[in-house]
Amino acid sequence: SIKTIIIGHEHPAIGLKDKNRDEKYKCFLKGTWKGKTLIVQPSFNPLTEGTDILREPLLSPYLKNIKDFEVFVVSKDVLPFGKVKKLKNL
Repeated sequence: SIKTIIIGHEHPAIGLKDKNRDEKYKCFLKGTWKGKTLIVQPSFNPLTEGTDILREPLLSPYLKNIKDFEVFVVSKDVLPFGKVKKLKNL
């Protein structure tokens, strides 16, 4: 039986702002869909930033409710940022 589903094409990213800067970072999303672990991959193309999961609508039917998904930002390392619902409240 399948336990993990990995999808692409949504290209999640997260936008972070402070007073002087607005940066967008590619990220992985990890959550559950119909009892299975669902991992959403960011864009691997350096020219494609991706969809800001905090400000832009997502297209995939797998991602209708991502508030409990975990966010992992891609930098030199993969950085755990916590759940989407906590980031939306910042």
